Amino acid sequence: MSEPSVAFESPTDWLPDEASLIAIVRQAGTSEWASGVAAGLADIVGRRRGRTFLANVGAASTELDRLLNVAGGPGLTSALSGTTSIASIARSAPERSFTYLPGGESALPLSTLSRMPAFRLLRKMSAGGGTLLLYIAEEDLDGRVAEVANDLRLSGCIVLGTVKDVALELGAPLLARVERPASSSESEGGGIAPKTAETDGVSEPDREARPGYWKALAGIAGLFVLWALWALVVPLVSGGGEEPASPDMPAESTALQEMETEAEPAVPPAWQAPEANYSVLVGSYVRLNDAEERRAELAGSGGLFLVSPTPVRGRVYYRVFAGVYEDRADAVAAMERLVVDGHKEAVKLWDVRPVRLAHDLGTFDERTAADELVDSLREDGIPAYVLSESTDRSRFRVYAGAFESEEAALPLSELLAGHDLTADFGVRSGIAP
Repeated sequence: MSEPSVAFESPTDWLPDEASLIAIVRQAGTSEWASGVAAGLADIVGRRRGRTFLANVGAASTELDRLLNVAGGPGLTSALSGTTSIASIARSAPERSFTYLPGGESALPLSTLSRMPAFRLLRKMSAGGGTLLLYIAEEDLDGRVAEVANDLRLSGCIVLGTVKDVALELGAPLLARVERPASSSESEGGGIAPKTAETDGVSEPDREARPGYWKALAGIAGLFVLWALWALVVPLVSGGGEEPASPDMPAESTALQEMETEAEPAVPPAWQAPEANYSVLVGSYVRLNDAEERRAELAGSGGLFLVSPTPVRGRVYYRVFAGVYEDRADAVAAMERLVVDGHKEAVKLWDVRPVRLAHDLGTFDERTAADELVDSLREDGIPAYVLSESTDRSRFRVYAGAFESEEAALPLSELLAGHDLTADFGVRSGIAP
C-alpha cells in the first residue's frame, strides 16, 4: 500500500468538525517541549475556529503556565472548588487566538479535578461551536484512565510523544500524534503524525518498522508545527504580557462569564468544616447486621453512631464508633459521658481512635437528600453516615467508613467498586448533625 500524502496546512486535515472536547496528552518527562507544541496547536485551532480554550488540567504541567506568563496564583483547582470564578482565571492576549485557563499554584491531578461537581462548567465551553482543549500530563492520569474517561466523555485525543494506547483507554478517537525527535532538545518541535491506523490501513507495528515513513512525515509536517510555535511563542518571549479576561475583551471572556451566570448555576462554595480526626470505639462485631443493630439502638438515644468495616489480623470486623471530634481531649470527654450514660462499659484511652480517613460520597444542601443516600447505601450493605458543615449552615456530606490508614479502608473500597460507586478517599471533616 502506498504511503499517505500528508500536509497540515489547516486543522481540517486532522480535526473533524464534531471534535469539540479534546485531550492533548503529553508523554511523561516532556513538559518543556510539549508545552510549546500544545500552545502552538491551540493557536492553530483558534485561528481556524475561533472561541477556543486551552485548559491546563493537572498538577504535573506547570511549564505551560510559565510559558504563557501566568505562573503562580489561582488556577483551575481554585475555580472548580469555588474559591474564585473561571472567568477570573481566564487569560487572553492580542497575539493569541485562544483563551488560556492555567493550572495554578495549587493544581490537583485530573483524576481529582474531573470528579468535582463544577467540572461540568468546562464541558459547557465546548458547546455552541466552542472548542476546549484539555492539556494533560501522562503522570496526571495516575493509572486511572478508565475512570477519567467516564468523567470527561471526550470527542478526540491528541498525543504528544509516546503514550501507548492512551486514546483507546480514554475512549476517544486519536486525531493526531506529534512525535518528539529523538535527537532534539526540549525546545524543538516535531511532526504531526496521521490520526490512526484507519487512515491508510497500516497497523502501528508496521509503521514502526518503516522508518522512511516517519522521516518523510516529519519533514513535511515539522515545518508547519514550527511555524505555529513561532507565531505564538516568539511574541511571548519578546515581552508580551498577560492581561486577565475582562468584559471589555471580545467573545471568549464574555462567554465564560455568561456560562457562570446564566447557563450554569453558581459554583458551590468550598466545604469548610473542622476535621473529624477522632471517633470513640464502642464495640466490634463479626457480622454487619449485629453492628447495625447496635448502632441503631445507640442512635435511638441521640447522637451520631456509625459502623466501619475494618480488617484486623486478616479478618474484617465491623466497628461501631460514637461521634466525630477534631481534638482528642474532646473525644476522651465524650467517651466518659458514654460510660456514665451506660452506652460503653469502661473508659479506655485506646478506644479513642484516630480514624480521620473516610470515603466521601457527596455533599448535599438538604439533610433529607443526604439521608436518602445513606438509607440506599445501607440497603446494599454499605454503612454510611452524614456529617454537617457547621451548626449554622445547612450543608451535609455523606461518608462511608472511618479508618486510620488507606490499607484499613481496602475492604470498603472494594465494596464500593463492586457497586460502581465513585468516592473520594481522604480526611473527614464535619460535625455530628
